[in-house]
Order: sequence, then structure tokens, then C-alpha cells
Amino acid sequence: MRYKIIDNIWSELKDYINRHKFLLITDRNIYNIYKGHIEKLINDEDDILILEPGENSKSLEELMNIYKVLIEKNLDRNGIILSLGGGVVGDISGFAASTYKRGIDYIQIPTTLLSQVDSSIGGKTGIDFLGYKNIIGTFYFPSMTLINPLFINTLNKKEITCGLGEIIKYGLIEDYDFFKYIGENIGNIYNKDKNILTYIIEKSVEIKSSIVNKDKLDLGLRQKLNFGHTVGHSIESLFNYERYNHGEAVILGMIYETTIAYEKGLISEEYYNEIRNILIPLVEPVGFNENEVNILLNYMKKDKKNKNDKIGFVLPVDKGKVDIFYDIDELTIKKILMMI
Repeated sequence: MRYKIIDNIWSELKDYINRHKFLLITDRNIYNIYKGHIEKLINDEDDILILEPGENSKSLEELMNIYKVLIEKNLDRNGIILSLGGGVVGDISGFAASTYKRGIDYIQIPTTLLSQVDSSIGGKTGIDFLGYKNIIGTFYFPSMTLINPLFINTLNKKEITCGLGEIIKYGLIEDYDFFKYIGENIGNIYNKDKNILTYIIEKSVEIKSSIVNKDKLDLGLRQKLNFGHTVGHSIESLFNYERYNHGEAVILGMIYETTIAYEKGLISEEYYNEIRNILIPLVEPVGFNENEVNILLNYMKKDKKNKNDKIGFVLPVDKGKVDIFYDIDELTIKKILMMI
């Protein structure tokens, strides 16, 4: 995995553009924010494909349109896709790059805190289908990920929270001291302190890269990265990706899954409360009704981690440590989802 954390992102991109035939894929929000930079960089509007913002663009229909544009441009196997945006843009751009002409290079230029610390790192690409998040996808690593912490200055509080979901997760699964550091600096993170943001981005990328490099195809160790995601993905699907963004859903997932761990005697009451005291002020959990819980369980039963029809849960077992469990009974899951 190759990545750079740099401020002079536009001059770095110019170098790639001068050396390759390319297509820049972005979304309308990012294009409107950085229109001046993009137009200075790219002369021909046919070299830019603009998606509508939001999870709904990560669809089979939009993917077909990307293929159509690549074919019309006659982009050959020496061409390159430049993915400028958040996780939606990165996931669908990477999937298109991995499958067009059996694979061409692509560059990730993540513009959100979430994509800088998570989706642009690790080589997972994908699209949503029939309401299931990332149900179709590939493992395909970008030739480079370019991370500019200054992009964070354009984000609102909700988008910062979105990134914090994955950042906090790294501390809980791998580095308890990092988890503590985040909790002590929540205010500075929301105030967009550049030094602190740069540090937590670097640390998050370092943790994820270390795990991914040991398990690139998600067959074992890498599954620990799914802490909070079994419940989190089901919450996203329940609300059709509208009520909670991905990081908020992961925060909720970590709250519920930490409660399952405490209920099963895997962690102490002290650690349980410590996790909740940092997470709950970020996203307030709710108790779901019985019908909602049944829908959530149905989504969980389609989770990629599952084995032998058993739902896979990544749960905390100690400070900065997690493990995967396939023996959590449905009654416990339902009770936790309804009681919080």
C-alpha cells in the first residue's frame, strides 16, 4: 500500500495528469467546492465525470455509466482513474478501475475525514445492491492514495463525527492509548486543529495499513476492522442511508456491540462505561421496536463475516483488543437493541 500525506495536492495531481490519459471522477458537492482548482488542472470537461452526492450513487446504474464514459474516451490499460471525493466516489471508482479492461490504475484523493482514514486505505471497492451495502465488490489497491488534511476544513460537525467513528474504532481494536488520546481531544478535533487532525489521520492510516498488509483479502486478522459494523451496516440499511451516515452508524454499532460484550462477561464494567462515555455524546443511541429489530437481524444475517448461518460479531475482550464471535444468540441481540 502506498500513500502520501501532503498539502500540495493539486501540484501532485498535475504530475499524474501530465503523464497519463485519465478520467477524474468526483461528486457535485466536491466539484462545486474545488471548481477553481479543478478547472485550472483540467482543460477538457470530458475528462471529468460528476456523480450526484450520496450513497444512492454507489449503484449498478451509475457503474454502467462510468463504463460507458471510459469506453467513449477510449481509455486504454495505460490510462488512470482519479477518484476525488469521499467513500462513495472512492468505492465506485475503485470498482470501475478494477473491472474495466480487467483492471487499470487508479489514484485515491479522499476529501472527507472518513475516507482519509478508512475507505481509501485497504483496497476494498464496491457498490450497493438491493439495499445491501457493498454486497458487490473487489479487492483492488490504488496505485497511490493522496491525503490532504486541509480538505477537512470544509467539513461540518456531522461529517467530522462520521470520520471519528472509524478513528475511535482503531483505538478500540488495536491501541488503547490512541483511544484515550482521541477521547481527550474530541473538542480539538471538532475545532479542526491541524496538528491533531494530521496526527490522528497518520495514526489511523498506520493502524489500518498494518492490519491490511497482513491480511489483504480479509480472510482472518482483518476482520477485526469490522468492529461496530455488523450492527452499524444494518442500521444504515434500515434507514436507507438517510438518518445516519456511515461513521454515525458505526458509533451506534460499537455502543450496541460493546453492550453485548459486557452482557456476555467479555469486558469489565469500568471499560464498558469508559467506551460508552466517549461514544454516547457523539451519537445518542435509541431502543428499536420489535419490528425494527427483526429487520436489523435480517440485514445482519446477510453480513459478509457470517459463517454457517451464524452472525459474526467483532467484540471487545480487553482494552484495545477484540475478537470475533459466532455464538451470540438472537435473544441477546434483540434484548440489547431494544433496551438501550
